[in-house]
Amino acid sequence: MAAGTTKTDLPRRGDILRYVYLFHRESRDRDEGVKERPVVVIDADLATRRVAVLAVTTKGERSPGAIALPDAVASAAGLSRGSSVVVNEYNVFTWLGYDIRPIANGFVAGRLPPGFAHKVLTAAATAGAVAVDRD
Repeated sequence: MAAGTTKTDLPRRGDILRYVYLFHRESRDRDEGVKERPVVVIDADLATRRVAVLAVTTKGERSPGAIALPDAVASAAGLSRGSSVVVNEYNVFTWLGYDIRPIANGFVAGRLPPGFAHKVLTAAATAGAVAVDRD
């Protein structure tokens, strides 16, 4: 978390959070995600406090529409080598939300470089990503 921010401040696009993500295919049978995982913030609306996140996975080859993170980008963001971002679906929730997991100094675990964050955001918009509302 950046200096001068509090744990309730909204995250920014490109921030990496720890979150119990619910995949669209799981949402038909359950209302909770299976496990905590890193996610990338793609939107945070100050007026509504709604945050949208994409899942990060190390099994990107199984997810259609996943974008592989180059090892240097993954390392810089605090993610595992071989990670991918799933861009064809996202979770949306009101901040702070029940499924966010705190880390040592707040909630932000890392950050994608701006250029790569833009690439991920553009890919999600192009893919017509499906929303899973977690509220």
